[in-house]
Amino acid sequence: MHTNPALHPVVLVVEDLDLLRQSIQQILEDAEFLVLPAANAGQALELAQSCAGPINLLITKLHPPGMPGPDLAFHLRKRSPEMSVLYCSADPLAALEIPDPAEVVSSMLPRPFSKTRLLSRINTLLAAHTSP
Repeated sequence: MHTNPALHPVVLVVEDLDLLRQSIQQILEDAEFLVLPAANAGQALELAQSCAGPINLLITKLHPPGMPGPDLAFHLRKRSPEMSVLYCSADPLAALEIPDPAEVVSSMLPRPFSKTRLLSRINTLLAAHTSP
C-alpha cells in the first residue's frame, strides 16, 4: 500500500467477497492508488476515522453488510465532503430501491466489469471532483 495520500488518491473499497475485494485492491494499487479495504460498513467507518487525510473515492455495493451504500457514503462525506462514490452491482436496477436513485445511477458500474472499465470510471469520477 502506498503511504503518501498527497501523491496518490485514497480509495476506500467496501466489498464482503474477499477475492473480489483483493482483486479490486490489486488493480488499484497497481494504478498507484492508496487503498483502504473493508469487508463491511463498520470496518469502512473505522478505517475512515484512522485515515490521516480525506478519502477521495468510495467503491461499494448498493447494500454492503452493515448499512446501505448511500447511507455509508453520507456518513463518510461528513469527514470527506468531496468524496466521489462508485457503486458496483450485478443488478443495476436495484438502484431504484434507493430513496434518491439519481446519484446512485450516475455513479453505477455494473458487474462484471473489466480492469479497464473500472479504472476508466474511477478516473472520470475523480476528474469531475478535481476540475474547476
